[in-house]
Amino acid sequence: AVLRARVDSRAMTTTMSCDDTAQVVVRLDDDAPWMSKASTSEGDESVEMGENTDSDANELGRRARVEECVRDILHGLGEDVAREGLLDTPKRVAKALTFAMRGYGASATAALGTALFHEENLASANASVSESADALANGTHDIVLVRDIPVFSTCAKTFMPFYGVIHVGYVPKDGVIVGLSKLARVAEVYARRLQTPSALTMDVAQALHDVASPLGVGVAFTGMQLGPFAPRRLEGRASTGCFATTNSVWWHEFQAMVALGGEPSDLSRGVWGDMCGVCDDGANADAAFVVNTASASDGAEAAVDATATQAANDTNEAVYNGVLRLLCTLDLNTRVHEATGGKMTAEDTARRFSSLLAAMRSGNLVPFSRIEKSARGDARDASLMKSDFVDGEVRVMSDLHMSTVCEHHLLPFHGTVSVAYCSTTAVTLSRDTLQALVSRHSRRLQVQERLTRDVAEEVYALTGGVGVMVAARAAHLCMVSRGVEKPGSSTCTVTKLGRFACEPKLRSEVWERLI
Repeated sequence: AVLRARVDSRAMTTTMSCDDTAQVVVRLDDDAPWMSKASTSEGDESVEMGENTDSDANELGRRARVEECVRDILHGLGEDVAREGLLDTPKRVAKALTFAMRGYGASATAALGTALFHEENLASANASVSESADALANGTHDIVLVRDIPVFSTCAKTFMPFYGVIHVGYVPKDGVIVGLSKLARVAEVYARRLQTPSALTMDVAQALHDVASPLGVGVAFTGMQLGPFAPRRLEGRASTGCFATTNSVWWHEFQAMVALGGEPSDLSRGVWGDMCGVCDDGANADAAFVVNTASASDGAEAAVDATATQAANDTNEAVYNGVLRLLCTLDLNTRVHEATGGKMTAEDTARRFSSLLAAMRSGNLVPFSRIEKSARGDARDASLMKSDFVDGEVRVMSDLHMSTVCEHHLLPFHGTVSVAYCSTTAVTLSRDTLQALVSRHSRRLQVQERLTRDVAEEVYALTGGVGVMVAARAAHLCMVSRGVEKPGSSTCTVTKLGRFACEPKLRSEVWERLI
């Protein structure tokens, strides 16, 4: 008999049919990190097994518990887990976490070991060059560097995703070189674990050093981490051998070779450019997610930020407990300790992630009346009449920052929003008011299409209902960090109301201004 089972987070149904061959077919979205079977591809999600073992049942049960943890977290945040946008979110999050943690089931050193090659000419050249301290200090030997390897990982301290590029360089010894694709493979294996930028670069450097035995390895990471306020820059660097010496000339040459490759990858500086200063992954790594309300102005955006900070400080214990159970169910409770060098526990990470979730949903706590109050203050500020105009009647405000969370996968997306509006009155909205309005909608579980329209409708109400056009562009982590892995992709949406909906020439003039 053939047993065909379809596993669903809400129900389990089984259909039976007859055949000459005994077989069990279980359909899964993907292997979980705790599963021993090889991972399935994004396109083919069927896994065939010779028999239905107790281990398989345990694995499926654990996946169901992961989904239940996600439901509890959403419920603790005050979300309606039965509404359409969130109905399958627990299943999608379980699948995304499976992909994000799959590096624990792979061996980076084994991958490297199958791609070591002996280059005779290089070996002869190396033999003629001394490996003395002076030769190494002068940077005499050849360097191999692979630039801009895309990586997507999960922060061990906050459980938030971060992404960017890794540059891997090494100095071959005795003519031994490494297959270039394997360097990317090693970066992928270690990125698909709980990490920090420094730990990620050290893992890659040490693996290459242990297997290929080069004279030295240098690895550098630059990228971004997303949160409730704005993306923040992350950097990490690790070295072994000759790269590890003080004032190493090797790093200078490393950086020159990176620059030789041309402009930095978009992934290394955020898809839409830097939005904040450089941050490391030290003890205060999450400081960029907290607003100092004591020094904030009295503007509308400051008030929205203060609401987010207060929400982070008032984390619901049900959310925290759900996150902690999620980490434990994924067998990540000990991994946090390993990835942070013993500096943090799963409880610490669960607390931080819970706070960030609360902050990222705090827009629900900001009433529209707060934005209206700011708009009334704008009407009394004559200096605002110096805003950008199109033909003297349309006001344009571009590049308002947006950082939010996709409600389908609980993964961040970030980018910019531009607003154009016209009014029969002297209504002019300040950047502060418009930024507060965008942040009010960004800090909630969202989809970009809804966010764009919601912002447009509120601007329409504030400006007298004459005409509004809102354009948003964003990079979605669900597009670049999961199975589809399209790091160069972005999403653009536009909503047109009033005059902008029926006057193509007016829209064209605004597009020319924005582009």
